[in-house]
Amino acid sequence: MLGTRPLLLAAVAGVLTLSACAPATGGGQPEPTQQTQQSPDAGPDTDAGEGDAGEPASPAPGGKSETVEIVDFAFATEDIEVAAGTTVTWLQQDDSLHTVDFDDGESSGDLETGESYSRTFDEPGEYPYDCFYHPRMTGTVTVTGG
Repeated sequence: MLGTRPLLLAAVAGVLTLSACAPATGGGQPEPTQQTQQSPDAGPDTDAGEGDAGEPASPAPGGKSETVEIVDFAFATEDIEVAAGTTVTWLQQDDSLHTVDFDDGESSGDLETGESYSRTFDEPGEYPYDCFYHPRMTGTVTVTGG
């Protein structure tokens, strides 16, 4: 099933690119597309601490939490620095479909307005990410020793 995911994402991206980038009606933003929500943990099993879409995961025991808003086709704040053990939650507040896709393969799946995605960062390092549908939307989580 993992082998078909890139093909499926490419097909969905083509359709959504056409609809998500269509001229806006009313509020200046593209109309949201109608997609079935994919659970963030539908991919490979990891210890990333992801919550179900719409429900932020609880921070790891003794851990801290940070929030990144997705608004106006941007991650606000793009680059954050957190201590190891911190849970970061992305809150999707835009009218367009977005994702949080990490270079290491972790992904939120599609996030519609009002949904969220959380990941706990246990290992120090840099974790770059972007939005599958809007590649200019980028950010980095820098994790320092706890």
